[in-house]
Amino acid sequence: MTAAMLGERGAMRTFALALLFTIPAAAAHADPVQEARSATAACLAAIIDNAPVEDIDGDDVTIRRGQEPVSCTVRVTAGEPVLIKDAIQVAMKRRAEIFAPARTAWEPGEWASRETWCNIPGRRALAVFVSTSKPGRQPVLTATVFEAKARDQRCDRDLGVQQVAANDVTPPPVAVAKPAPAEPAKVEEAKAPEPATVEAAAKPAKKDGWLRRRLGLGKD
Repeated sequence: MTAAMLGERGAMRTFALALLFTIPAAAAHADPVQEARSATAACLAAIIDNAPVEDIDGDDVTIRRGQEPVSCTVRVTAGEPVLIKDAIQVAMKRRAEIFAPARTAWEPGEWASRETWCNIPGRRALAVFVSTSKPGRQPVLTATVFEAKARDQRCDRDLGVQQVAANDVTPPPVAVAKPAPAEPAKVEEAKAPEPATVEAAAKPAKKDGWLRRRLGLGKD
């Protein structure tokens, strides 16, 4: 392996670690807004910079890598849709590629909104497809980062409202069912058996800093 290749791999790893060190301390408490922003930044780095990002399961956010085409998808299951959407946009706007909404709109279907963000015209054709749910539906938001072979003309031209392809793999959001009220317990005349002594189960440890822990970074 040449020195240049070693240097490139070292630079990618340094970039990924630097990204994690910039995550605010609030992310350790599983704030879905912080998790969504950090996960989106990680996916952008994976596609644009070839950063070593793999599938990750967080408290309220997951990252999934795709192969055909190469992509990185963030799925958020907690938080207010408008706040999560803002967090995703903040992560995109921090990139030097200057992402902006495409001129052509998408039919939202069962979602509150579906939109594509494209980078400014250049040598690369980068895009982020964002689907945001209505309040009370799951998932709250999905965002897929990918790179196309050529720039989509819908990034720069208004071609009218577009329909999502029938083979779209993103499932529609579903309403979150509210638990039914519990019925009052019936009083039995028969004497209940004496309760057995049961040892209390150990309380599971709270998740802490899933992105930092995933790459082997402990607490400072």
